[in-house]
Amino acid sequence: MRRSATVTAAGFAALALVAVSGCARTTAPAGGEVPETPPAVISVNPDTFAVVEPFDGPVQIEFERRISERPSTGSLRDAVLVSPRTGEVEVRHRRRGLEVRMEGGFQERTVYRITLLPTLQDLFRNRLDRPQDFFFSTGPDFEPNLVAGLLVDRLTGEPVPRARVDARPLPEGPVHSAVSDSLGVFAFRFLPAGRYRVVAYEDQNRNREPDFQEPQDSIQVEFAVGDTLVVTELALLQPDTTAAVLTAVRLVDSVTVEASFDDHLDPELPLTGVTARLEREDGPGIQVAEILHRWEWEAREAERTPREADPDPGEDPADPVDPPDPEADPGQPGEPEGDPVAQEDTGPPLPAQEIVLLLASPVEPGATYLLVVEGVRNLHGIPDGGGELELEVPEPPPPPEPAAEPGEPGEEDPDEEDPEEDPEEDPPPPLPTDTLGFGAGSAGGGSP
Repeated sequence: MRRSATVTAAGFAALALVAVSGCARTTAPAGGEVPETPPAVISVNPDTFAVVEPFDGPVQIEFERRISERPSTGSLRDAVLVSPRTGEVEVRHRRRGLEVRMEGGFQERTVYRITLLPTLQDLFRNRLDRPQDFFFSTGPDFEPNLVAGLLVDRLTGEPVPRARVDARPLPEGPVHSAVSDSLGVFAFRFLPAGRYRVVAYEDQNRNREPDFQEPQDSIQVEFAVGDTLVVTELALLQPDTTAAVLTAVRLVDSVTVEASFDDHLDPELPLTGVTARLEREDGPGIQVAEILHRWEWEAREAERTPREADPDPGEDPADPVDPPDPEADPGQPGEPEGDPVAQEDTGPPLPAQEIVLLLASPVEPGATYLLVVEGVRNLHGIPDGGGELELEVPEPPPPPEPAAEPGEPGEEDPDEEDPEEDPEEDPPPPLPTDTLGFGAGSAGGGSP
């Protein structure tokens, strides 16, 4: 089941900025003292939004001051993105700029985008503060289209910066590429209308292809001329081809067991197909009354805890009620009294590797059970996961020793201090009831 990525306030702001902002602009050169600002581009050839004949290159980019040959990470070729890329890209360093060439040249009937990534820096290590785009055409018009989105980590929900995003035309055509910024936002401006397979991935080996070990996700989109499309369903996850395997089992209390797997599970996928049971060789087994995602069990526990702490069901109807203050402001019709309670927006639940089993009856102290779990589907949708593991239930703690009985009349008072004997040590503090959780009132047990 696909989980739509939650766009944070910063993400919405970044997407809005992408939608309304234009491409990078050139500025006049500046002199003076040692700079502390990012280097600005002062000229580009072909110029931004120029329509030119197909040419072999190069594209020339001049900065206000000398650019370092060493970006903050990677190489110069990694710091410049050409889209669409129809051949190998070569980036050469010049005294105050860069030259960009592509194998086979810049072909006809194509809108090209040159993106300078924020790994470029000057000799004073002032880096570009954001990606900068420059566009030119070898024939077609600039279609006012925008495809933008936010990349998130499927396991943590956090934005994924510096990930590569490819827009592959369907059924075929040149591949357009972009890179997500520091907030995980990517954008394709002036992308020709049509159907595309958008593939996002962390290009860890910098080969410009999604490899099996790299977190990735994809989605198919379609848009017309003049459309603005915001994609919020790209959540990157490392591929997997194996089913989830049971790796650990833990006794939470006498009627609650936690089962852990080597894969994450989809928190929004119902567990209706999962079965579990506790078997025992030397005695009766135990049925599982309910199977919950960990977040479901935690939410139920959080709701139950304050209810147990304050068992008062509410006001007694027989209690006297103070008459209303005749001078009080009645307020607006339908307006609730008091300050509104703000509810925290926690977003959708994150994937976890555990499920919680609520047992139909308590486990027996000192017994050994075999937990059998079947029908688990992992986060990638691979079915038939599960496994078998032993669950050893500890013995309950020994009861505290009873206090000594007071002496008979005429006998020596046990409380009287004897100077010749050591004072009696204080008795150990009593153990809390159900220390190991073997009680009828154990937390989290049973069906609701």
